[in-house]
Amino acid sequence: MKYLLFAFFFLQISYSQNVSIQLKFQNVTDSIPIVVSKSINDNAAYFLYHSDTIFTKDNKAELKLQAINPGYVYFSFSKANPGINVLYEPNETIVLNISKNQDNKYHIHYEGRNSSISLAINVDTIYKYQKFSQKLRPIIFNANRGSEILNFIKKEHKLELEKLNNFYENREISNDIYEISKLYLESTLANNSKSIIEDIFRIEEEYTKTKLPKSEFLDLLNNLMTEFNPFDDKFKNFTTYAFFDNVQSFTRFMNESGFEEKRYDRGLWKNKNVRDYYNFIPLHLQEKLFAHLFSNDRLNENDFQQFKKVFPNSRYTLYLEKYLKNKKVSDYKPFAFGYFINGKFEYNKQVNSVDITSIINDNFSGKAVFVDLWASYCAPCFQEFSHSQKLFSFLKTNNIEMLYLAIDKDKEITKWLPNIKNNYLEGNHIFTSDKIQESLQKLLNEPDGIYIPRYLLFNSKGELVLPSTKKPSEGQALYDEILSALK
Repeated sequence: MKYLLFAFFFLQISYSQNVSIQLKFQNVTDSIPIVVSKSINDNAAYFLYHSDTIFTKDNKAELKLQAINPGYVYFSFSKANPGINVLYEPNETIVLNISKNQDNKYHIHYEGRNSSISLAINVDTIYKYQKFSQKLRPIIFNANRGSEILNFIKKEHKLELEKLNNFYENREISNDIYEISKLYLESTLANNSKSIIEDIFRIEEEYTKTKLPKSEFLDLLNNLMTEFNPFDDKFKNFTTYAFFDNVQSFTRFMNESGFEEKRYDRGLWKNKNVRDYYNFIPLHLQEKLFAHLFSNDRLNENDFQQFKKVFPNSRYTLYLEKYLKNKKVSDYKPFAFGYFINGKFEYNKQVNSVDITSIINDNFSGKAVFVDLWASYCAPCFQEFSHSQKLFSFLKTNNIEMLYLAIDKDKEITKWLPNIKNNYLEGNHIFTSDKIQESLQKLLNEPDGIYIPRYLLFNSKGELVLPSTKKPSEGQALYDEILSALK
């Protein structure tokens, strides 16, 4: 058995090839951290090490990795660069030349054998939440039937797919990149569309502007996820955050609609941090989802024992056992208050109130405050974190405090600091736990619970002026909304 394992390991190394992604800058300081999300890779270890941090030096920064198949990385916004999506394949060198024009806007010149797709996924409207939202929202508000909205989304997909086909036919991208580009397009479009539709559907003041009954909105969400089905076998090696969010959302919509679909119940989803309706997910995807949720602390050791019974030969077991062994217990207690900047977290004090208004008035007197409500189980929250550094820069320029309120249960505090560091969330942080829910529901007049991610804005008098702002991914639209509300 030892020889077999060694041979397998040797083959893995033999087939792995180097990938180098080089970022080149103009006049940036050394040691600027750039958080990198490594999301698409068939390597099981990526569920344990799905993020990394590189640093600028001599106007350069480089990410090196081993790859046995095409993949995807995302460079989060930093003081040196905008957010950048990159698709790569084994044995590829990609160069990103990053500069700013006279209007202080970033310009990126892409070098590499698949540079056409790198430009498209960073510029084209269909991949950009804010830009696509501006196109889709008017369609939603004016639609008389849900099918009109779905047909618009399908048309947008077809147009972008034709562009990818042209890249491939003109030999601007390789076959491997072409195949993964189609998956990235479908997954990203489905996730953006789902989020935009659901934001309107779930928020009452938005929903009242539409012409559709709520039942038709739910049908629309189910039809959208059926059209771009995340359960399809073509996604078996595709593991972006958007993909996982699509999988979980699809089962939630199916459950809300009362569908009698086939279930694959093997006892994996007994933990109260997950949902029984995950049993709608095919088994091979349950295995992958479990690994993802376990490595993000949504599941415990008892759940892991059941996982090993259901999947006795899982490729994830070795890495999840290592994760469990190395898991550290945090010294922080619920309602800890601290500040994260330049890669370091500084503990301040314990907050003594479970009331959101009191927290703002007691700790930010005379200051405007932008609040991000998040939790470790919220995949969309983590997607929005990729825009957090750009948001922080805007808020700091305008003398507005950034406050992240984690609303997990008390026992989940072990995830708090690692999530802050891994996502480089600069600003104020309080682990308020779920005990703050009651005051939030009262303040926002939402007795049935708070939908997250959720963003609030308080003025310098401690008054709530925006109970639900736009998302960080909406960029300038959010910044304009904030400035207008604080006039």
